[in-house]
Amino acid sequence: MQVRLIKIIIIFPFLIFAQTNIDSYDVNTNYQLSSERYFSNKNGQIMMKVNVWGHVEAPGGHLVYDGIDFASLISIVGGPKPGANLKKIRLYREMPDQNGKIVYNIDFDEFIKSGDRANFIKINPNDTILIPQKLSNSILKQIGTVNTFFSLIMIYLQIKTSD
Repeated sequence: MQVRLIKIIIIFPFLIFAQTNIDSYDVNTNYQLSSERYFSNKNGQIMMKVNVWGHVEAPGGHLVYDGIDFASLISIVGGPKPGANLKKIRLYREMPDQNGKIVYNIDFDEFIKSGDRANFIKINPNDTILIPQKLSNSILKQIGTVNTFFSLIMIYLQIKTSD
């Protein structure tokens, strides 16, 4: 029983702090492209679908107007949550753009400091934007889980020694 408990104590932190490194994935372009790129709303405005994932208030697919800038898009999804890593935002294109790029790294923190929109990237239909969480924020959120786990171990050991 003690060996099992020791194994759980050793493995548990790895399960909690396991993260996927998105930089290690190869970009695969062998997939079905969306046939719907633009829509029009009842007022005749041209709209497009964009995905925003990660550490924002309202992640998911959003229908936005064509020509939207990055700051407005972040506002539509409710803004970043506290602990979002605004220096390492990634934008993934559905298809390579005129520069042949399919992945962009965005430092949104620079915009927040300066207000300069000159370095904004044009948002295209079916783009996917990933806003990661800072590692420090992730660790702080897991402290409660770790604390609960060790409390359960202490309760178990107290019960075991009282027998």
